[in-house]
Amino acid sequence: MQGTTATIHTRTARSAAARKQHAKRKRAARKRRFLFILLLLLVAVTSFTLGSFLSSARGSREEDPSYFKYYKNIEVKAGDTLHSLAEEYNEPSVSSDREYVSEIRKLNHMKSSGLIPGQSLIITYYDTEYK
Repeated sequence: MQGTTATIHTRTARSAAARKQHAKRKRAARKRRFLFILLLLLVAVTSFTLGSFLSSARGSREEDPSYFKYYKNIEVKAGDTLHSLAEEYNEPSVSSDREYVSEIRKLNHMKSSGLIPGQSLIITYYDTEYK
């Protein structure tokens, strides 16, 4: 009887070890499957993001022209104001008229916005053509 009990305990011990080993392999397989799906998802999201970025970059090049900034010297005429010069020379898609007026005042070291006919001013203007 003693041999039979030892055999049963040995089988039970082996089967418990086998079950533990089987559970470990199952967990490892689940972990690999999860990591594979996560990697696949990461590649898909990256591809989509990069594709969207590249297609939007290509579209914006065709839609929005590039403006080059130039400087020129003008003579103020009667009735000219900084705002009228901004309307004439500023490109609204590049800067607002308020920013343009501020820039002209800084370029010409002006403390006030008043202009005198015959006065010489340095102004900026924008063009799509590179000169």
